[in-house]
Amino acid sequence: MRRVVVIGSGIAGTAAALAAARAGAEVTIVMGAPGATVLAGGALDDVPWEDARSGRGEPRALLAEDARSVLDDLEGYDVPEGQAVLVARTGIVRLARGRDRALLSVATSGPGDVMVTDVAHAGWDALALARSWSASREAAGRGLRFVAVKASVLAHTDERAFTDADLAARHDDPERLAWLAARLSEALARAEQVERVSGVVLPPWLGASRERATELSRLVGLPCGEALGGVGGPSGLRFEHARDRATERRGVRVVQGRACRVAPAEELAWHVDLSPRSLGTLDADAVVLATGGLLGGGFEYTPSGATLGGALPSAPRSLARVTLDAPVTLGARGDAGDTSSLFGGAPETHAWPYQADPLLDRLGVPVDDRGRVRGDSRGLYAVGELAADRPRTWLAALSLGARAGGSAASG
Repeated sequence: MRRVVVIGSGIAGTAAALAAARAGAEVTIVMGAPGATVLAGGALDDVPWEDARSGRGEPRALLAEDARSVLDDLEGYDVPEGQAVLVARTGIVRLARGRDRALLSVATSGPGDVMVTDVAHAGWDALALARSWSASREAAGRGLRFVAVKASVLAHTDERAFTDADLAARHDDPERLAWLAARLSEALARAEQVERVSGVVLPPWLGASRERATELSRLVGLPCGEALGGVGGPSGLRFEHARDRATERRGVRVVQGRACRVAPAEELAWHVDLSPRSLGTLDADAVVLATGGLLGGGFEYTPSGATLGGALPSAPRSLARVTLDAPVTLGARGDAGDTSSLFGGAPETHAWPYQADPLLDRLGVPVDDRGRVRGDSRGLYAVGELAADRPRTWLAALSLGARAGGSAASG
């Protein structure tokens, strides 16, 4: 049985671990600090949604079977044959390839009204959101009107100042969810301004350990779901719980620590040294690096000018470096990622919003279509935002991770 070590537990690392375990490998996943996946809002894209909306990129029609299998293991996610249409807390209505099932999609809603739950909470303005969503071209094209309807869905006064995650955790309780369903039904019954109600949208409060929108919809008798929230909402918590349940079912060994060094070995392909040292070393036939990009901490921006200020560096330095000690280099567009300047160049020469296609959005470890590090023949993979020239999206990370995990398990 092949031994596979996956370093990183975001969606890319999770997909690699689950795919490798499904293929029969003995899998260990090294979980360090939370990464970018925990910050995701619940919209599942395969290309940046702005590109899809403008026509610069087209979503793929279907997910590959290995990626679909990972979603089945995780549960709680929906990637339809068409697209999801999500309402966002920023006031926009936007397309997505899929969604966390806690989010309301109006993709299949017929003409009619969508109730926007009007609740006195510091982070929710139902009237403004209803006006903005109703004015969108996506709503107009579907004959949808969003209507704010007052509903007493907070059980205690102090909940007005609670975070979304705290309120989501309260709705993990079946009794609290049933209470919420009763309050929504009462609000709908007395609302004179809505007709032909096709759904109910709430703030991002529908579960922290798993999505509760499906059960709420059954209790209310209408599709109910969250608005797409911002960074760091309950969708990330739901992902972590889903990952932990799925890896346990698949028999994946979990190590809580950090990998500090990946080095070739003689008896097997790789040694993975862990921190703290008491965790020892892992031996593996294949290693999947899923440590993230700039946001996740997989590599860091290190131009000389950023660290040495006005001092003259003694030698040129790379624009960025991988934070894990491993035999990989960064690159993009066939470039090694180095610069000819001692100070590494001004940030506006390679960063958004100063460039339409910024280098930092492409920078990573060059890999093939299965995530194998180019030039390596011993089973070293890089996936997710650590891989170069890949869309920085949830589904792109999932897909490459699943392919890499299957390949690592089969050799």
